[in-house]
Amino acid sequence: MRTKLGNTMLRSRTKRTIKRSDDTSEGGMRKDNTWNVSVNTDRPILEDDAHLKVSYTPGKKGGNFGLPLGAKLVVPDGIFNKKDSITCEVAPPTQRWKYAPVLPIHEHLTSEIFQFTSTVNILKKSVVIQIPYYPIDLEHSEINVKGKWKDEKEWVDVGFLRKEGGKTPCVELEIDRLGIFVVTFTPKKEVFDVTIQGCLYNSRLSKYITIRFPKKTTDKNFQCAIQINPISPDKIRLAKQNFPHETNELVETSEFIDIIPEVPVTFKRAVTVKLPLPAGFEESDEMKTDDVAVLQKTPSGWVNVEGNYKFTRTTVTFDVKTLSTFCVALSKPGRKAVLHRCITTLEGRVNRDMGEILVFINLQEKLWVVVLECCPLKQKDDKVAERKEKGYMLIEKSQIQSEEEKKPLFNSRRPPPISQKQKTPEVNGFEIFDGMKWGVEVTDDIKVSYDSDFLDNKELQFFKYLPESYKRFVIEPKTNEEKGLIGNISFVPMYTADQLNKFASTIKFKVEIPEDSVRAYFKPEFVPEEPKPEKEKPSINFDLNLKQEEKKDEPFVPKFKPIPTTVMERLMRTSRKPIVLEKESRILSGKSLMTLSRLVPEGLTLAVHLDLPDSTITGLGFDAISNGLGMVDVTYKILLYWKRQQKDKKDGAVNNLSMALRDMGRDDIATVVVERHKENKDLTLDCFTKS
Repeated sequence: MRTKLGNTMLRSRTKRTIKRSDDTSEGGMRKDNTWNVSVNTDRPILEDDAHLKVSYTPGKKGGNFGLPLGAKLVVPDGIFNKKDSITCEVAPPTQRWKYAPVLPIHEHLTSEIFQFTSTVNILKKSVVIQIPYYPIDLEHSEINVKGKWKDEKEWVDVGFLRKEGGKTPCVELEIDRLGIFVVTFTPKKEVFDVTIQGCLYNSRLSKYITIRFPKKTTDKNFQCAIQINPISPDKIRLAKQNFPHETNELVETSEFIDIIPEVPVTFKRAVTVKLPLPAGFEESDEMKTDDVAVLQKTPSGWVNVEGNYKFTRTTVTFDVKTLSTFCVALSKPGRKAVLHRCITTLEGRVNRDMGEILVFINLQEKLWVVVLECCPLKQKDDKVAERKEKGYMLIEKSQIQSEEEKKPLFNSRRPPPISQKQKTPEVNGFEIFDGMKWGVEVTDDIKVSYDSDFLDNKELQFFKYLPESYKRFVIEPKTNEEKGLIGNISFVPMYTADQLNKFASTIKFKVEIPEDSVRAYFKPEFVPEEPKPEKEKPSINFDLNLKQEEKKDEPFVPKFKPIPTTVMERLMRTSRKPIVLEKESRILSGKSLMTLSRLVPEGLTLAVHLDLPDSTITGLGFDAISNGLGMVDVTYKILLYWKRQQKDKKDGAVNNLSMALRDMGRDDIATVVVERHKENKDLTLDCFTKS
């Protein structure tokens, strides 16, 4: 579990900020200005013309501000001047390709992309940002926040706190630099050390996983990582539906469990591994342990692990000489030998769903809009109904006859014999996976308008964990002929050999535009003529002004003697010393403090050496116990609280921090802190690995 301890510290500061904002009517308006677009719904509104961009002028007092999709911004006082502004913009689905980071295959987006800009280049203090994300399976996954700072090209991991309990889960960032931020998630992974003296390791991810390394298994020490990839019953059902011949013998399987050493190695002595049985397994007359097999992934494919198995009610234990990916599967009676074929097919379906590409068109008089959308098959009806309410029409997929079907099978007139072989059932849709891309081409009588960004990016990308994945652009006729038009929109899947899909192929959609719509498109717009101005008739004024015009008194302008420059200098001279704003040390940035929290999890001990009040330490301790927080999060919030109390946030604060670390006996960390402060660099984990 991660933090709710940050709520206590932030709550006090937020209340003080709100009080300052309530003093004026302008502050109250800014505080309540939140958008009605929420990420809490299953299908939030993410159209290009939605309110996905907002700007504020916080002024010198700062305040709390609502952002698109339920995000929030807390600005302390003293950062902005009266006319300075800060802007938050959420990338709509058609613009994600401009901002989305390139992620590894195991990392996925789980939030929209938020971009922050400001008229102030360097922030004097840190601002607090809350970014919502879409719920994920936290049992097997963990979230991360990636950021790309302004004027930089590389994405980096950003320190954060996870906040739950509200309508929408979100992450909280405390940053002194603005940029682009997005929430991602990866499978949970745990790493443990194996020595030449052996090791017995019980996994924290699952109480049913245990690995025992005998003494002198290898000649050198190494690290080993464990990761669990769950398999939902829907994936097994889908694999059996689409691949009945390959998966017919499979009844049930456990998760895919990765036990990977940092370097591939063949052990001198066998390693004993204990794994969980399939969730629904119960030994009976129909389901016996004789039909249970442990399968291991090797460079040549999946194989059955040979040897004697030891069973309990929930686990199976076996010996192996190498470690890789394992799973435990249950077959039909007497069909255990072919389970490797079933698991090979199932492995390729774990991260895939059945999906469909939808093409919509909206023919207005002078504007033809096309929407290309990729969605799971179960959402197709809802997507179609929603688009039709907005005036769009669904275009049916064209029937493309393959070359094999065009060729006659026999030259004789006699019809071919009917094959008795069982046919594979027809499948609606095709397999899609997160990040899958399609190349899009628009041909024949229509073309894409130059006003659209289609020429900059001709791809449609599917984001599995986000609610919308579509591309929208404007089309127009290729020529000026007023006749019915027929165009084609084709999709070519872009994937590598290891991502080969059985059902994915080139798809074409035939777009027919009637002649009436074409005539209306070319019909000149009616521009009403401006009325000609009427000539004014001359008017004669018969009133004679016999009185003489009175002379107006000119205003008296007093004359002043010029003031000597010496007197002006004396009057303009100020007795106050100039205020010099010093930028805080990089050691006190949010990223550096999060790194320090991971290295020194004893937060309450550190608080004592930092001379924090006993009442504050007691409050933090009880808050941590009540919320079940980890010590890393407790230490991070203690460091944030201590940082706000420091007047000298440069040399003085760093000296106090290093002295507290040395009092705790962490001279190694204190030395690195002082060195990084002198170099004016952030504190990272790499500093300690190098040292």
